[in-house]
Amino acid sequence: MTIHPAHLGETRPAFGAVGALLVILVVATTLRLPAAASDLSHLLPLHMALETLSIVAAALIVRLVWSVRHENPPANLLWLASAFLGVALLDFLHVLSLPGMPDFIAASPIATSTGFWLAARFVGALGLLAAVWMPWRVRPARVPQGARQLPVLLLVLGATVLLFRAPPWLPLVHTPGQAPTAFMVGAEYGILVLNLLAAIRLLWLMRLPRRFNVGALFASACIMAQSEFFLTRHTGATDVYSLFGHVYKVLAYFYLYRAVFVAMVRDPYARVDESRRRLQATLQAVPDLVVVMDARGRYLAVHAVPETARPGPDLRGRLVEEILPPQAADTVLAALEEAGRQGVSRGRLLSLRIGEHTRWFELSVARKPAWAGESDHYVVISRDVTQRHESEQMLRKFSLVVAQSPVSIMILDRAYRIEYVNEACTRLSGYTSQELLGRSPVDLWSPRVPTATVLAMTAQVARGEPWQGELVSLDKAGREFTESVLVYPLRSADGAITNYLTLRENITEKKQAAARPQALSHYDPLTGLPDRALLHEHFQYARRQFRTLAVLWVGLDRVKSANDSPDHRFGDAWLRGMAQRLRSALRAQDVLSRLSGEDFLAILPDTGQQEAARSAQALLDSVTLPLRLEGRKVVATASVGIAMYPSDADGLDALLKHAETAMRRARAEGRNGSCFFTPEMQAHAVHLVALIHALRQAQQRGELRLVYQPQLRLSEHRVFGAEALLRWDSPQWGTVCPAEFIPLAESSGLIVPIGDWVLRTVLRQIRVWRDRGLSGLVVAVNLSAVQFDQPNLTNRIGRLLDEAGVPPHCLELDLAEATLMKTPDIAARKIQDLHQRGIRLAIDDFGAGHSSFGHLKRFKIHKLKIDRSFVRDIDADVDDQAITSAIVQMARSLGLATLAKNVETAGQLAFLKASGCDDIQGRHFSQPLESEDFERFVLRLGGNPT
Repeated sequence: MTIHPAHLGETRPAFGAVGALLVILVVATTLRLPAAASDLSHLLPLHMALETLSIVAAALIVRLVWSVRHENPPANLLWLASAFLGVALLDFLHVLSLPGMPDFIAASPIATSTGFWLAARFVGALGLLAAVWMPWRVRPARVPQGARQLPVLLLVLGATVLLFRAPPWLPLVHTPGQAPTAFMVGAEYGILVLNLLAAIRLLWLMRLPRRFNVGALFASACIMAQSEFFLTRHTGATDVYSLFGHVYKVLAYFYLYRAVFVAMVRDPYARVDESRRRLQATLQAVPDLVVVMDARGRYLAVHAVPETARPGPDLRGRLVEEILPPQAADTVLAALEEAGRQGVSRGRLLSLRIGEHTRWFELSVARKPAWAGESDHYVVISRDVTQRHESEQMLRKFSLVVAQSPVSIMILDRAYRIEYVNEACTRLSGYTSQELLGRSPVDLWSPRVPTATVLAMTAQVARGEPWQGELVSLDKAGREFTESVLVYPLRSADGAITNYLTLRENITEKKQAAARPQALSHYDPLTGLPDRALLHEHFQYARRQFRTLAVLWVGLDRVKSANDSPDHRFGDAWLRGMAQRLRSALRAQDVLSRLSGEDFLAILPDTGQQEAARSAQALLDSVTLPLRLEGRKVVATASVGIAMYPSDADGLDALLKHAETAMRRARAEGRNGSCFFTPEMQAHAVHLVALIHALRQAQQRGELRLVYQPQLRLSEHRVFGAEALLRWDSPQWGTVCPAEFIPLAESSGLIVPIGDWVLRTVLRQIRVWRDRGLSGLVVAVNLSAVQFDQPNLTNRIGRLLDEAGVPPHCLELDLAEATLMKTPDIAARKIQDLHQRGIRLAIDDFGAGHSSFGHLKRFKIHKLKIDRSFVRDIDADVDDQAITSAIVQMARSLGLATLAKNVETAGQLAFLKASGCDDIQGRHFSQPLESEDFERFVLRLGGNPT
């Protein structure tokens, strides 16, 4: 059986006592006692003393419960006390009627004394069983105490009369030899069973939360049962078993008294003490200042001090005038006076200046009745209501804002009846607020409003969706006006719709102003140029009037940088300036339109190819002139694509598409130029689309592969690493040149998954080579600008290294100069992260860009790779020789290694070696090789690089 944890503290000693006494019982009943133990008549005074103790214990139990009867103790204890009142009386009669005692009423036989004994044991066992079997109620039913004791007293009286006046009516309890009869032994066993039932019930109650001392009651019931067991074995009133039975009975009464004492005295006082501690803890946890004062405002006690008040620990004994400013002190004294008259005072506010802020406090005062001879005390709670006060102030401001808002505001209930209108609403409608409250806003609409509109609005807002539209309303004088109406459902905290908010604005004048020519709406609001719709109208007109015309797509190459400036207004001003310049470079009959943020379109009527080319150059010249805005000089370029009507297409949409294609070709060829559309461009565009589509599937189809070009260390003449080069073998186009498909991959975003595949494949190959003994190889991988801009680049590469089990120093990442120079600060941080992971870094094609040496010092790189353009003619061109030597010397001064790419001839090799270049790669040394061929090449050239 599982005992509830609340009972463990009391049941352990109870089980221990019951177990120890049970051991004594077993020993005493199993040992053969000497003959002298069967008759201990010389110990009769001890028997009398034990009986007296039991009577005193029973009386104490009765007295203890009787003394707290007005505290509404549980009914169980009241019934138990009534039963033990009978036990005490019956035991007393038992003692008085013992043989050898003075005659009590008349000379009493041993049967009379034994009868009182059995009656007392029966009443005690039955009373205990009833007490533990009844529900344990804290506040019992209202049964008078006499009503509980009367049955017991009647039982005692009946037993007395019966035992003294009618002994023959009772069964024999002793044989002529004074041995107990079967009836008496059976009676003792019956009482034993009653006590055991009480003990079993108490064992069951140990599973439940603690409400009384179950352990002591259990020990009492068990010990009473053991006492009865001894008495079933006795052969006379003075033998050893009878003596043991009396001793156990006294012990049982002791545990019973203890249980009653705990339930009636100790536990209530413990609960009072616990309640006091909880009250004190609650007061300490209260965020309010709680103090006790007398009527004069003297601090008597301080129970809780919030952080905002902090009056200090020396308030006791001081008057409120000594602590608070005069106005605040008067407020406190007024609250005390009101509480003295009415018992409580609430809602008075006082303000205190604490630090640099003013805080507001609300007082609650309650009179605490005093004991006789003392004056009344007052409990004062000071609550910081600064936030609430400020919120109320803010709500009052919001109320004024709503009331005085120039927008007409209505609040409707769920039945669409008006509950509130502000002043603007009354001015708009001409009705007073009293005339509008309770009405439906539909009553204010013109009869010309369709019923379908009303139904649609009602259905939409009933679904919890806002409705917005225009309605024609009538004012009080019957005049019509147009208003823009927004009906918005208001929801409670649980999401239920409680009201509807209606915002109304008179837009009659706006509607009249909107009646201006519709053409005004077809112009770009930023530049004032025609939009695409108006452009179509101009094109149709020009095509009807002229046999030829040119369409020029002007793409500004630097507009994005301008728009990305910290001040967006600067970008808008720059676009307006560019639009004015483009417009001034065209003829009066030409049409200029802005298509998007960076693209403009010009239609040039009656224009051939030569005139179109001259106009395109004029547009380019106007763009490249410096533009000064807000003290800054901005220089830009443009790219122009030209399509001709009708030779290229006869529809504007097709001409726009062709002009855009030509513009992109001009931009790809170096920007700041123009290009005419040709059919080959269209075919090339189609080819690029098909190529991108095939490239999307190339990786899954296994069409991509890697080759490795060896890299030679000149000082040691050994292969120390390789550069991984990507190849695409397409079933449709054959081997596609990397210079063709890699830019497509970058522009389409495919370079990211392809780059991940390259890194994963290279790292697996390094792992294979290391397992085969080539542990010193370093493989370089080109990293595109798109890959470098990925936010989680370092973590992704680190994860791939961990998956392959390759040390970071075996991987070298090649970065283009332009990638680093685009955002040097961000690039420096990313390079620092990669460097800390142990990954080697190199700048590829160094010298072809516009690196700053100051920026170069910030980058944690290991190597500079000299651009191939300087190596190609290095054996004959003195300029290339000078540049290459300068790069080598600068790298050496910075502690960086150098590598020359595309070394094709012995003359190139000789100069590079003489200039101090560290490493080379190129076809003069070896062409790119498959992985197996590269491994054999390394082993054949110099064995295992380590």
